[in-house]
Order: sequence, then C-alpha cells, then structure tokens
Amino acid sequence: NESVDTKQSVLCLGLDPHWDRIPDFLKEDCTPDEAILKFLIPIIDACEPHIACVKPQIAFFEQFGSIGFSAFEKVCMYAKSKQLPVIVDAKRGDIGSTAEAYAEAFLGKNRPYDALTVNPYMGEDTLIPFVKKANENGKGIFVLVKTSNPGSGDIQDLPIGDELVCEKIARMVSRLGLDNLNTNQYSNIGAVVGATYPEELSLLRRDMPSQIFLIPGYGAQGGEANDLRSAFYEDGKGALVNSSRGILFAFEDAKEPENFALHAGEAARKAKEDLNFFA
Repeated sequence: NESVDTKQSVLCLGLDPHWDRIPDFLKEDCTPDEAILKFLIPIIDACEPHIACVKPQIAFFEQFGSIGFSAFEKVCMYAKSKQLPVIVDAKRGDIGSTAEAYAEAFLGKNRPYDALTVNPYMGEDTLIPFVKKANENGKGIFVLVKTSNPGSGDIQDLPIGDELVCEKIARMVSRLGLDNLNTNQYSNIGAVVGATYPEELSLLRRDMPSQIFLIPGYGAQGGEANDLRSAFYEDGKGALVNSSRGILFAFEDAKEPENFALHAGEAARKAKEDLNFFA
C-alpha cells in the first residue's frame, strides 16, 4: 500500500520476457541473459513512474539455466534499487521441509524479493512454512485462489458441498491472514484472483475482506478495468492489477522495436489511468 500511495497506481508490471518477442537487435552478439537485461532494464526505467510493483515470472528466466537465474536476480535487484516491490511469480508449493526450503529461497531475510505466489493444491499444511517465513521477515505471499486461465474452472469451480473449491481456498487464505493485519486491516497473505472472472472476483472479495488481491488477466488476456471494481475498496486500494504482455510488447502494434521502452512506458501510463477508479 505504501508503493500504491507513492505512485498513485495499482498497476503491477509483469516481467515475462518471451524470448521470441524480444526485439532481434537486442539479441545480437550476446547471450540470452544479456539480451533479457537489455530488454527489461530500460522498460523498468520507462514504466517506473506509473507502476506500484513488478512481478517477474521466473520460468522465462529459468529456461536459460544458471545464466537465466542470474539475470532474474539482477532484474529483481534493479527493481529494488528503484524502490519497486518485487513479487516473484513462481507458484511454489510442496510438503514440509521442501516448502521450508522454498520459503527461505524466496522469502528469506536478505533475499531481494518482497512476495511470492504460492500453490495451495497440496493442502493448508504446505502453506504454513510460507506464512511463517513471510511473517518473520516482513514479506508476503499470494495464494492461487481463482486463476485467469480458461481451464481454471476444471478444478477451482468444482463443488464441495454447498461451496466451490475456490471459495474453500479463499476462506482458508482469509483465516491464515488474520494473524498479521496491518494498521489498515490488510493482511500480508494475499490472493491471486483472475480478471477474466469478474463474478467470482466479487464473490471472493466477500470471502477475503482483508486480502490484497493480485489480479492477472487484465489487458492481453481479455480482462477489462470496469470488471475489476469489486476487488477494490472505496479508497481505491485492496488489489494490484498485473499487466505483462500489453506493456512489454506494446512496440509491436506500432512496429517500432527500436522504441520498445518508450512504448512500454506509454502503455503503462495508460493502464495506470485506466485502473485508477477512485483517484
């Protein structure tokens, strides 16, 4: 919320460097990690005035092995140097000591990350190590509740008695977050809820009144700003809306790859204005 106040923005910049869409001239005479940095660093600079945080998707870095992970860390540290909170989109989840290791890796005290996306599929006990580590170190997690992909309903919308799977998870997330509410009554245990399902968004806000929503699916995936109003409170807070491809690759519509950062900055500015419902 501090970053939202400072920037007067609820926009989260998704850092998903699809290799095939990075301008070719950035890939010349360099390794993949270098090309990724040449692409993302100028975009962060151009978008910084308009965004509340960044969300790097770790898979786009990990596909290049150790050099890719090195680029991931450099991007995260650069964002931190710009006072931008970093949400790692890694969707980690596992049992016992493995979850503890994941939690230390991404939520450890000296790690350059502020929050992590977490998968609840294996049960509440697998979330506890992440919750504990986040609470210890002043960090956060975003638990997958209702994702934006077309097939999310295959599991998340299945009925369990008189409720859906996503509703059951929502109430679990709400309960886990009660132990660490800030002065504004927001928890550091947040929820991922997709922009592509506005009816569920409203329903899940009722079930999770203290959670900050991380909302993917806006822009390129079809989610529209007006569909997201129910996620926010009257003060314009309560959610972060992610946009990745619509900003990173805005240069494609203009067919100006050499001006990729300029177009990203302008797309971020427009998205910020589109999403500031209560400014």
